[in-house]
Amino acid sequence: MNKFPFISVLDYYLNRSLLGRFLICEGVLISLLEILALLEQTTPILNRHLGFKGILTFFFLHLPSLYVEVIPFSFLVGGLFFLTQITLSSEISALRAAGLSTSGLYKKFIPAILIVGLSGSIINYWVVPPCETALTSWWNKTDPNAENPNNPDQHTLWLRAGLRIISIGQYAKGGAFLRNVTIYHRDENGLLTQTEHADTLFYKDKAWVPTGTQNLSLTDDQSFANVTPGNDHFIIPLTPTMIMALSRDNAILTPKQLFAIIHQGAPASLPRANYKMAVLNGIILPFQVAVMLLFALPVIYIPPRAGLRTPLPIYVLAGGLGLIILQGMISALGNAGTIAAPLAAGSEPLLGALIGMTWLLRMEEI
Repeated sequence: MNKFPFISVLDYYLNRSLLGRFLICEGVLISLLEILALLEQTTPILNRHLGFKGILTFFFLHLPSLYVEVIPFSFLVGGLFFLTQITLSSEISALRAAGLSTSGLYKKFIPAILIVGLSGSIINYWVVPPCETALTSWWNKTDPNAENPNNPDQHTLWLRAGLRIISIGQYAKGGAFLRNVTIYHRDENGLLTQTEHADTLFYKDKAWVPTGTQNLSLTDDQSFANVTPGNDHFIIPLTPTMIMALSRDNAILTPKQLFAIIHQGAPASLPRANYKMAVLNGIILPFQVAVMLLFALPVIYIPPRAGLRTPLPIYVLAGGLGLIILQGMISALGNAGTIAAPLAAGSEPLLGALIGMTWLLRMEEI
């Protein structure tokens, strides 16, 4: 019985079946990726004496990121399985005999596309960043060598905040303890005017408590430098959570944080192009899902009597995977600033749509 009276029984069956295949493929791919990640991280987790609880913590905090990462490919594989199944069972032939065109069939899957695409965007924007930040913070807090000045695993964190450059030599306790922090003040021409240095910073009561502060200021002609002791008012526009978020090699932040970096000069550790790409990647996710289903549609032209002997499903799978790889290459160019972020983000859905429609038109002619 149809539980949703505002859609037809056929629409409900098609979308429910497609979503079911998608979730199965999503679960399989996530499981494989989690196993690979745990093979790499289980030994360090056990070396820190975190036990099975530590393994579960890593598993669940890393889960949302993997879910979003495999959405396009999972939708392609799920759509491929479902469409191949109903084609070989002559259900597509019955729908065509009832007057349903290829474009009409695609339109009936729009609810599934919107459900998967929009939910993926929401998770990408508001679930993945907190989980990844919590994972980074947890990993830093449980590092027994995090506060060791000679820790070889940590590198200096450089941040850009407006005209200021912030250098953090070491961070521990989830970003609540900093060592060798220097703020470089610059004028509008990018020339150094003053520096503020602190040997250590402790985050307490929503404020940074410094030790070993020292200031250096240049004269107007920049020919001499005056070094003076600092005071207890050492202000950096950062919180421990933000430090952990910016310490990663990728721009996984919430939309509010991304727009603050792009438009308000909030502290950033990566080029601005990375943050623009992060904003656009969530927007284009529904379009990527739509293109993946478009790529799977050619399998409906398999003659039922041909069975699984036809290589068309393999061609569809290879084409979709190639498109995903191409998007990764173009995204790398967008992150590097080689091409504009909107062009880098939108090229894959646009190119995929053109290739998919051309393929379908060719199949119609055959």
